[in-house]
Amino acid sequence: MVGTIQAWIAVRSNIPGRKVFAVLAALPLAIPSYVAAYAWIAVIPGFSGFFAAWLLLTVGTAPLVYLSVSAALARFDSATEEVASSLGAGKFAVLAKITWPNIRGAAVSGGLLSALYVLSDFGAVSIVRYDTFTRAIYNAYRASFDRNLAASLALVLVAVTILVLVVESRSRGTRPVGTVIANRLNRIDLRNWKLPLVALLSGIATVSLLVPLASLTRWSIAGFANTDWEQLLQALYSSVVLSVSGGMVTALLAVAIAIIVVRFKPRFFVFLERSVWLTHATPGIVVALSLTFFANQVATWIYQSVFLVLIAYLALFLPNALSAISTPLRQSPVALDEVAASLGLTKLQTLRKVVLPIAGPGIFAATTLVILTVLKELPATLLLRPTGVETLATRLWTETSVAAFSTAAPYALLLVVLAGIPAWLLNRAIRKDLEPINDLERG
Repeated sequence: MVGTIQAWIAVRSNIPGRKVFAVLAALPLAIPSYVAAYAWIAVIPGFSGFFAAWLLLTVGTAPLVYLSVSAALARFDSATEEVASSLGAGKFAVLAKITWPNIRGAAVSGGLLSALYVLSDFGAVSIVRYDTFTRAIYNAYRASFDRNLAASLALVLVAVTILVLVVESRSRGTRPVGTVIANRLNRIDLRNWKLPLVALLSGIATVSLLVPLASLTRWSIAGFANTDWEQLLQALYSSVVLSVSGGMVTALLAVAIAIIVVRFKPRFFVFLERSVWLTHATPGIVVALSLTFFANQVATWIYQSVFLVLIAYLALFLPNALSAISTPLRQSPVALDEVAASLGLTKLQTLRKVVLPIAGPGIFAATTLVILTVLKELPATLLLRPTGVETLATRLWTETSVAAFSTAAPYALLLVVLAGIPAWLLNRAIRKDLEPINDLERG
């Protein structure tokens, strides 16, 4: 509901500060859920339990819905709504019978991503001390040498995740949404609703952005004099090395799979591409636990190694990389391959001289996003990292667990700054797309 309301206001209303609220709606993506939880509990020490977890994960995942619904609204021409209004339909009837069926699929898809994120979240629920499967799995794994309980809980969590996927597939709308920017987006005058909606959006921005950033800044200033800069720089170095290594490995494999699937389309690789998406819905802590079992029982030589961490990143983020990289590869015209072949180039030469240069910017952008997504990952890194290796995320987790807020603040603030880069770029691209071709409104 939050994400859909934000998207409708950003795209279809004439509310004051619409473009500012459009920016603020996507920025919470830059703040990992465990950072937001730390920031809030640093302000309100008793901030814990169900309400705390629900509030943080709601405002933290609303951007996933906002981005999806915004794109759908931008591709839905409002002329259809005007026709319905001219036939006597009221505003709510138009919204229910015309607008909603066209954006339902996007809203449900965004809601699915939100639900899957919440199911897999470990950091936020642990910091606000609310028991979920992920927290129970971690505690069971750390509490005893018997891993059977942790494995059983992980299996139940996977079953719940599959159930969510099934429910979503049956709830998704079937009405297609336009694939080009709409020629007309009628701005609706909200009249007496302007002030309440401005207050609502301001409240959401306060919870998701203002309080966390103010808290991080305050505690960073308080702990500046006592900051262990050597430890901070070492954590930053480990984070960058792991994220760049994991992102590059994931992107290279995604490029290889995408090229084969998009350009050659063999049946086996099409099946492989679809099977990769099975891990997209698997929580990170379950992947980490599975790899721990595998390393202990089968491949002991990779236990407590960076190689095992990279395998976890590959399993978790290959679907994201594959989705992002396939798009620019599909945009490279197949006709150019035929021209290159007529000039005597082999398939590999065509790939190197024609396809990859055209898709290069998109591949680079996708790789960067994967690298920065890996940077924020917590549960798999926490369970699988070699002894003595600390990242910004794991250092934040360690300091927060003993309520050392001023010590943890620099790690959290640095994480937010680094993660803010892709969020800003993504939001900039989305806002550019939200402007219709013939929109007469200026400013």
